[in-house]
Amino acid sequence: MRIDTHSHHKKAGENLAFVFFMNLAFNIIVIAGGLATNSMAILADCIHDMSDTISIALAWFLEKVSQKDSTDKYSYGYQRFSILGAVITSIFVIIMAFVILSEAIPRLFAPEGVDAGGMLVIAIVGIIFKSISVYRLHDGETFNEKAILFHQLGDVFEWVAILILSVVLIFWDGAPYLDPFVSIGIAIWLIFNLGRNLYKSVEVLLQKTPDNFDVEEFKQQIVAIDGVNAIEDFHIWSLDGIDSVMTVKVDVDFGKNVENIKKEIYAVSGKYHVVDITIELD
Repeated sequence: MRIDTHSHHKKAGENLAFVFFMNLAFNIIVIAGGLATNSMAILADCIHDMSDTISIALAWFLEKVSQKDSTDKYSYGYQRFSILGAVITSIFVIIMAFVILSEAIPRLFAPEGVDAGGMLVIAIVGIIFKSISVYRLHDGETFNEKAILFHQLGDVFEWVAILILSVVLIFWDGAPYLDPFVSIGIAIWLIFNLGRNLYKSVEVLLQKTPDNFDVEEFKQQIVAIDGVNAIEDFHIWSLDGIDSVMTVKVDVDFGKNVENIKKEIYAVSGKYHVVDITIELD
């Protein structure tokens, strides 16, 4: 039995479209601000923010693809394209975080002067833009949204840090090394969190049992159904980190109502976001 559920992917696509256009507009501000202030933290964010826009565009595109119905070539549909987007986005942002590290670390040993007042203005604008994007994505269900959410959260933290840094530099000219130091801290935060999201996304692609699925509890509920003797074979994997596919072979007493047994198995499976179930009775 197949249940068509694309609602969370449609919502995800709308969220990612909104965040994409927010980032596209902000790119212009960051590029101009980085050149005007000579801030390493902001110049690094020029690269970072361009990678934001590219990765969000890719995530949005793949989220749209994931909403397509099944075909002869993709009999399970296109939902796994959402996970593919999460994997590509996570890898891309992690690479860009290492680029930021490569630019920021040398600045620790050769710090340069920055325009602290200009940094302050750009930081305020950055916090506003990025906070709106985080709010739009905060209740997203897909791994694709979570990958972009971590990215946007990293941006919020970065702009808060740049805001604090700019205030410090206004009153203390002797601390230019703090500018690259902030960039290094944010880059490490991105690598850690996107690395974790990448790991979970790859688990889904490798068909690991979903984290929200208690196998023992499920088996106990199935065996407790009147007429079920035992579960002989059982497999479950996730399509996109939310919806799952299941095949189960059950030893039943054919003296009982077989259709009722199937209905009860469907009911139990529905609690776990199982949208495609194949039941074999033996």
